[in-house]
Amino acid sequence: MDLVNIKHEGGLSFSVNVRDHRLIVDMGKDDGGFDKGPSPAELLVAAVGSCVGAHIARYCQTADIPHEGMELNLTFQVEKEGNKNRISSIVGDISLPQDPGPRIKAVLRAGENCIIRNTLAQCPEIDLDLEI
Repeated sequence: MDLVNIKHEGGLSFSVNVRDHRLIVDMGKDDGGFDKGPSPAELLVAAVGSCVGAHIARYCQTADIPHEGMELNLTFQVEKEGNKNRISSIVGDISLPQDPGPRIKAVLRAGENCIIRNTLAQCPEIDLDLEI
């Protein structure tokens, strides 16, 4: 199991440490943060997009389909359900440097097989414990 360490850095800002990587997560100014980094929701959408992209790139490598410079543009909608907000939809447009021809469905299937997308399709258990 990989460790992800998250430390409060003031306000609504947190540092996230994974292996030897560090990034700052913060809420936007409209949501009470200082906009020092992406919000948790934006990171979730980025995780989906980069995971989809990695699976597509891996498939393209093995199928000899040009993919260098591929881009994914994702948008998401936030919806209020009762007293809870949630991301209700994520829409992605994928752009490859050239048409994959008859392999377009296979390229999309590769992207749909990413671990983040599969995890969101069947929610994981999240067990939290408060240590004092």
